[in-house]
Amino acid sequence: MKARIFLGFVSAVLLASGCADHRVVTGGTSPPGTSHRGSAPVVVADSVRESEPNDYMRVSFLTPGTPVTSIARPGALRGFMTATELYSPPLTVKQYPTYSGLVDDDTRMLVAMRCRPSDEEKADAVLATWPNVFAAVQRDVPLAPRECDSTPPETGKQMACFAKTFTDTAQTNVPTSLARTFSYAELLFHGDHVALAKWLQDQYGIYPAFAGTGYSVKDSYSINEKPMTSQQILVKSVSSEYLLKNLPLADAGCRCISVDPYPGRSSALLDPEFIWQEGGDGVCKKIDHLP
Repeated sequence: MKARIFLGFVSAVLLASGCADHRVVTGGTSPPGTSHRGSAPVVVADSVRESEPNDYMRVSFLTPGTPVTSIARPGALRGFMTATELYSPPLTVKQYPTYSGLVDDDTRMLVAMRCRPSDEEKADAVLATWPNVFAAVQRDVPLAPRECDSTPPETGKQMACFAKTFTDTAQTNVPTSLARTFSYAELLFHGDHVALAKWLQDQYGIYPAFAGTGYSVKDSYSINEKPMTSQQILVKSVSSEYLLKNLPLADAGCRCISVDPYPGRSSALLDPEFIWQEGGDGVCKKIDHLP
């Protein structure tokens, strides 16, 4: 979502979440689905935002037969994923994608992956906030010294220079601090920077429905045709989202299933444990039916 709509109100979301500086946290993790079993929802929500959970899910709806060998589409730098813990107990196929700003398409092949990267530094997972996006761009697109003194010809390096110029200065007023960030991000959606916005779309999957708060906006898939008010956006900012390097499935510790359309698929459960147990290890395995 364009940044300007968040200037006056997004502070409420971030205050509730306890947003911090989100970088890769290394160390051991609990077995799949058990790290916060029995914890209060607020503890789970806080834990997956204060440090990266290292247990992620991603759902896509693709043309049947499309090969899936990496987290996001081939050629992209990063892909969006969500925290697995937020989807246990499991939702149905129809319910799940709405929380990630998508919609169930029962005419397409369902691809569901669960990833637990063994090399967290290589995956470089970050909570999908604008400050983290700007920092990630600078890691993904290295710049030579003084390369930003003039405009580089490559769009990626132009985006890196734009990201490098961003400063996140501590403030004593939350709305003021947020306003500075979202005012800067808003520039990407102006006419002079449309090429940079297109680069973010192609390389990171950042579309107009992207909030930059670390939350995906439920039901935002058709926001271009069905505009949302600020109240609706705030209420529907439910599921934390992350950006990971677009690694091959094996390198990202992913187990993946693909399911062609069949009657009743939308009402079947999309169970993270089923994906982990039945999915291909480092490959996307075709499954006839979901449980």
